[in-house]
Amino acid sequence: MIESHTHSICSHDGHVTIAEMVEAAKARGTRYLAVTEHCDRDYRYCIKEFFCRQLNFRRYQKAFAEGQKVADGLYLAFGVECGYSAKATPIYCKEIPKYDFDVIINSVHTLCGQDVYFGKFFKGRTIEEAYGIYLDAVASSLEVPYDYDIVGHFGYVTRYAPYPDKSLMQPQFVERVDKILGRIIALGKTLEVNTHIRAPFPQLPEDAVLRRYFELGGRNITFSSDAHRLTELGDKFEDTREKLAAMGFEHWTVYVRRKPVRIPLFADAAEITAAIDAART
Repeated sequence: MIESHTHSICSHDGHVTIAEMVEAAKARGTRYLAVTEHCDRDYRYCIKEFFCRQLNFRRYQKAFAEGQKVADGLYLAFGVECGYSAKATPIYCKEIPKYDFDVIINSVHTLCGQDVYFGKFFKGRTIEEAYGIYLDAVASSLEVPYDYDIVGHFGYVTRYAPYPDKSLMQPQFVERVDKILGRIIALGKTLEVNTHIRAPFPQLPEDAVLRRYFELGGRNITFSSDAHRLTELGDKFEDTREKLAAMGFEHWTVYVRRKPVRIPLFADAAEITAAIDAART
């Protein structure tokens, strides 16, 4: 099994240590585990949302080193999840090059100075207005000058939207979604399949978006439980893999020292390890 997106107590909303995650992942047969702590510099520009403890890279590196001590048989990838906003972009441009990451996720959480998680963003906005703002932000996030590898949980806005039909694949949005997917493909980025969601979809992106991505030629996908607790590691992995295979996808893409590594969807532990070892040489 592979895991491309997880959080420990180094993130403001994590609940376990990196070492604990490593041990739990090994017990599940995981051979690639990326720790991608929240680097939410976008929150510095949010409205009254000061709960977010900012990532301390020194503490993160120390905790990661502790995790490496128990990571025998598993590749532990050093990663980060950048919370995109135009105002935070200069900060990321200075910070990201300082560290030797294996993988960098770029995600959109905040819109108009608010994390959509709290729901206030939607107040007084129609679905056309809210989703339009989100799609504009995602499109802008793809063009940032700092490095990144994976586009995080595309469709995040649908998790908390109050509208009866939450899908991004409604007629008024399809053209913009297509442009975003086409740009992800053109840039050679990887689209994560994020299962850390309860409703309305079993994962992000939703099925219709994933099918459209494949139709447009997109092949780079990765599995992300976005685990913040041990019980969330590998959540829905088997079901997700079967679904993606039925859509036509054949490989996962993971990153080792920022190098993309393609691993067959149904690779066994030995095949995953061999592919990762080859990328390390």
